[in-house]
Amino acid sequence: MPMPRPLLLIVDGESLRTPGLVSAMESDGWAVRWVRADGAEAFLQSGELPDLLLLDSAAPGGAGQGVAGRLRERRPQLPVLVLTDDPGSGDRGEAGVQEYLERTQPDGEIAAALRRYRPEPVKLTTHDIFGDLLADLEGNAVPGPSGGGTPTAALEPAGPSDFTLSGISGVNDPFAWAGNPPEAPAAPGPKPPPSGAPEALEEYGNYFLLEKIAIGGMAELFKAQQRGVQGFQKIVAIKRILPHFSDNEDFVTMFIDEAKLAAQLTHPNIVQIFDLGKAGSSYYIAMEYVNGRDLRTLLRKVREYGLPFPEQAAAFVVMKVAAALDYAHRKRGFDDRELKLVHRDISPQNVILSTEGAVKLVDFGIAKAASKASHTVAGALKGKLLYMSPEQATGQPLDNRSDLYSLGLVLFELLTGERCFQADSELGVLEKVRLGRISDLQTLNPGVSKEMVAIVNRALQKGVDHRYPSARFMERDLRDYLQRQGTSIAEHDLAEYMNALLNGTRENLEILMASRFPPPASLASGTHRILAGRVDTSPGRISGTQATLPALPEEPEAPEPAVAVPPRPRWMLPVILGLAAVLVILLAIARWS
Repeated sequence: MPMPRPLLLIVDGESLRTPGLVSAMESDGWAVRWVRADGAEAFLQSGELPDLLLLDSAAPGGAGQGVAGRLRERRPQLPVLVLTDDPGSGDRGEAGVQEYLERTQPDGEIAAALRRYRPEPVKLTTHDIFGDLLADLEGNAVPGPSGGGTPTAALEPAGPSDFTLSGISGVNDPFAWAGNPPEAPAAPGPKPPPSGAPEALEEYGNYFLLEKIAIGGMAELFKAQQRGVQGFQKIVAIKRILPHFSDNEDFVTMFIDEAKLAAQLTHPNIVQIFDLGKAGSSYYIAMEYVNGRDLRTLLRKVREYGLPFPEQAAAFVVMKVAAALDYAHRKRGFDDRELKLVHRDISPQNVILSTEGAVKLVDFGIAKAASKASHTVAGALKGKLLYMSPEQATGQPLDNRSDLYSLGLVLFELLTGERCFQADSELGVLEKVRLGRISDLQTLNPGVSKEMVAIVNRALQKGVDHRYPSARFMERDLRDYLQRQGTSIAEHDLAEYMNALLNGTRENLEILMASRFPPPASLASGTHRILAGRVDTSPGRISGTQATLPALPEEPEAPEPAVAVPPRPRWMLPVILGLAAVLVILLAIARWS
């Protein structure tokens, strides 16, 4: 008899109902029920009790809390998780909530969070498995652990490998050995790794998987080691299709398309693809391993400290990503034709900073080239909603300028620590994205220079013709901006900042920002004289103590432009010459007469 699956009840969580997450939950063994709070009465009357409850904080009126309260009356230890836009804003103790999940997390991270609360399967005892069989063979019921009576023949507890028919009275085991049973040959173990090599989780194709880095809705990522002859070793990253997607022909085709496209890209700011292969029944991509953190992880720390990215550091990171995009957008294929590649998923989690300060753009998983053999269905939305351009959110055709809009949103978030589009619900966010209603940059961070505001505003123009025509122009403006600051920024400066952000204290971070990343030379207002680390990211407020910084020179006022005299119309000169000729003739006639 199959063991019952643990029940996961999701109340008002339709925004999570994506194919990737549903498949991940099913593969984890959950039995999932989706209900609305206003229609949960039928479920409550059924008497079923879930093993885990997931609520959506955006539900009107907080109706989900009422459902949670009634279920907790029946099962006081019921774990409750809440889906929210800001995981740090909830009060766990007061609401009895075990964990708050960020709505914008990838499907794999949400599935992993749910997996932590999955009850352990019940372990069966020998009596549970063989009780009926023993009762039939002995002719008497075999009592359970708490039952009464004495069995006809006392049996020693047998483990899974110790149970034999010879231990039962009246049964002759035809496979029993007359003497001591021979020792079974030792099963061949896994091939031992070379001396000094790290311990591997499993051998996979030509690689040894060392540790799991992340899991998404459709694929998982491993740190792996390639080993060859004469002690050759190379650390790579392996991206492998999840088992339940291996038979999905459409997804496998998309996965192969990603590898074929990305393998043609060789740029210092793009993660390099080494290999596309198949081991067993699953496909994989072997790619460059980057030891570092993505911008999403760094931004979480930025929000925790309330200290936006230093303006020069943000400009440096985005300048490198713009250089990578310019290369990808102009890339030609093997037939020397333009690929017209569009990444379509520029977001903080797809930009990685290595521990050495190198900037890498990753994940061309939904990138689309005009010449791709497998075309995306028209109007299909792919990418992350918070970083979509208006034309992408409305399903219109995309070109390279859509990536520049998304890159402008990343720059906006680095400078403010806040996402550009804020709303109470996913539909509200979608409406703002489609209409291009961006938040005001200087309201969220008054410490941003005029030059940087101009760069961000041009990248975030709703009309594609008003944006940067290509990534090269955006990269050029950012490079010119950094040169005008007078302080050169290099990879090691970025690495030092990242290390202080992740491993240092707030005080250490403030000292580093004040010394290595001084306020920009061109200031929008006197508020920039406040240490950048003391700027509160909430709209319209600046908190903290002012730091003593050297007085900044006043910007010379631009001279008023001279009033330009409008040029004379071209027809005026012939008319004047004609009138002069007529006047001369009249004077000659008058003189002659």
